[in-house]
Amino acid sequence: MAASFVRELRDVWRRQNLNWRTVVTRQVFNRFIRQLTLQYSNIFIRDLGASAMELGAVNSASGLGSTLISLPLGYFQDRYSIRKIYLLGISILTLSPLLFALADRWEFVIPAILIAGLCERLGSCVIICDLSLPNEDRATGKALCEGIGALPTLLSPTIAALLVTMFGGMNVEGIRPLYWIQFVAQVLLVVYTAKRMVEVERPVRKSKSINPIEEFREVFRRGTATKRWLLFLATNYFTMSMINPFMYLFAHEVKGSGPFIIGGITTAMILAEALFAAPLGRITDRIGRKKMFYMLTPVYCLSYVIFVLAPSQEWLLLAGFLMGFKMLSYVAYGAMTPELVPRDCIGRWRGLIGLCLGLAAIPGPIVGGWIWENIGPMWVFIIPIFVELFIRMPLLYTVPETLHNAKNDI
Repeated sequence: MAASFVRELRDVWRRQNLNWRTVVTRQVFNRFIRQLTLQYSNIFIRDLGASAMELGAVNSASGLGSTLISLPLGYFQDRYSIRKIYLLGISILTLSPLLFALADRWEFVIPAILIAGLCERLGSCVIICDLSLPNEDRATGKALCEGIGALPTLLSPTIAALLVTMFGGMNVEGIRPLYWIQFVAQVLLVVYTAKRMVEVERPVRKSKSINPIEEFREVFRRGTATKRWLLFLATNYFTMSMINPFMYLFAHEVKGSGPFIIGGITTAMILAEALFAAPLGRITDRIGRKKMFYMLTPVYCLSYVIFVLAPSQEWLLLAGFLMGFKMLSYVAYGAMTPELVPRDCIGRWRGLIGLCLGLAAIPGPIVGGWIWENIGPMWVFIIPIFVELFIRMPLLYTVPETLHNAKNDI
């Protein structure tokens, strides 16, 4: 049975086009090098002198960058070369680790995070995935990207912990060299991707309007449950932007974790993705996107409870493993996102999504910092549980299942 499943995954990989396989390969290596710094970035900013509120404000720059670029990007993606836009985005992204490496005050990190947020949209491969994967392979393809990408990334936290220890420990100068390594690696990935990618094929646009407002209205007119879906995605992004700046800070400052435990939390998260992404993705393409999300939500909600109540470092590792199911839930409902609108609206749809997510990400870190300083660090992780159970799950119930009924295939 296992051999048959592996052959099925191999067949899914082989029947996709060159662009999809190229961006997945780039994503695998980019995840590896991003993970070297991911768990240390907010500790780095904190050690540069930022308070909890200032740390939240710095992270809000990512949402600002995403908000500024999203609508014009979506408009242009439906009109011009997706390949050129994508390559421009990943090229500009290389400036982010460079600016981190050069920063000697926390304020100087703000441009780096602004660029990262901007390029999260400009250099996003998600639209290539939207246009390349057929409905019956979409969740599996996204899961392959996550699962394959997770395998080498399993080594990143341990390698990062060794490098940080070698360079002087969990302080500014011990973390800084990781950004130089990241910068060089990302430049090499830009060269690889530019040599491999070809123009992205897509259907002829039905709308001939040159009015940008009317063009975005068309997405709502022709799409299904689009406004509810934007709220569903935005509430998730708000809570995650609350949590992300403070997760490793909580482990370090509240639970007393060192670099190897912090690396272990990340490794446990990635391990869950590596083990379950592909099989859960294939199951999602059989039973439906919504059912899988309902199954996974209680698991990652439990992870936050374990994380804040952990009596020992080992419990933090268990919490990290269960947090990996949050990313697995993205595979489930992420497959629905492009299936709610026709293919010729994908760029504008992603632009609207980027705008809503960017707006949600601006206040999220600031609210998280305020909660940390005024209510208590544990509530940064507990409040999102109520959002999942009482807002997002009921919202998803109102959205039709898209498996075998996707507008994206029109």
